Amino acid sequence: MKNVFLFVFLIPVMFLSSCRTSSISIQVLEPADINVPLSIKKLAAINRSLPAKGQGINNVLEGVVTGEGLFVDRDASKRTIDGLTNSLASSPRFTLTVPGNIELKGTGTAKWPIPIEWSQVEQICNDNKVDALLVLETFDSNASHNVTSKAKKKTVDGKEVSFLEFYAHLGISINAGWRIYEPKQKRIIDQNVYVDGMNWDKTGANEKEAVSHLPSQRNATLDAGFYAGQQYSKRISPTWVNVSRMFYVNGNDNMKNAKRKVDINNWNEAAELWQSSLNDPKKKVGGWAAYNLALASEMDGKLDLAIEWCNKAYSDYGNSQARSYSNILYKRKNDQERLKQQME
Repeated sequence: MKNVFLFVFLIPVMFLSSCRTSSISIQVLEPADINVPLSIKKLAAINRSLPAKGQGINNVLEGVVTGEGLFVDRDASKRTIDGLTNSLASSPRFTLTVPGNIELKGTGTAKWPIPIEWSQVEQICNDNKVDALLVLETFDSNASHNVTSKAKKKTVDGKEVSFLEFYAHLGISINAGWRIYEPKQKRIIDQNVYVDGMNWDKTGANEKEAVSHLPSQRNATLDAGFYAGQQYSKRISPTWVNVSRMFYVNGNDNMKNAKRKVDINNWNEAAELWQSSLNDPKKKVGGWAAYNLALASEMDGKLDLAIEWCNKAYSDYGNSQARSYSNILYKRKNDQERLKQQME
């Protein structure tokens, strides 16, 4: 079954079996949060979040007071650029360059610096043969710690005994501010503050043991910075993501045989077997077959037909799962329209 829709490239990669159903993992292209002009195809990314000389003393003092270590925000901001680079490496929309010889200083805090002079933006873009400049303008991290305990019970030598279990938590919040400069029309096409983070929770027999299982605050901040860069890439570029799809594998011999066709990625013959099961004496089996035909249509990039099969599975056969699946398909259909605006 040939996939004829450019933006629906679905690849079966994993199967999980149960008694009545199986699941297949596929890749779908999700649209970016914003529409970047199609004229922009090549980006250069730089880190401007580091403080100018003499302005970083507050960050040093903060690192000592909080225990996060010296220069952790400096190193974590560099990891944020690494995370962006890692994610955009597989982008179907952009190619990214990270110039190694550019040092632009900012505030070293979450406070925005004034925009870069357009003459400098043009120079950087011309030197690196890119269409726009993507700049990490601000960066700041904050950590939260706590340890709690909970009374629990267990059986020892046939007797029930009470004990305390300790729970250690470490949370890292990242505040990263980004701008995209387009030199051709001298406009900033995006200015966004990404605020998110990562959390770690560990247990132990006592407070010290629970805390020892957590990563160091420095390593956690570096990981959270990398994650922040990856997340921002999703704002500007369509992204391939793995999603799971359920389908029915039992009911009659044709349904079982169709499962084996799916195992070898033969969706044409699987669909023929499901078609033959629509009139099975058991109504629910017909509903399962109609549901599966919706999946076969999605795999072929025919979302309207997939929605029709979902509606048939629900209205004609009473398959309640088809309603949930149809909602997923409607979202994918809307996503396709957004992708048309973001991709050539």
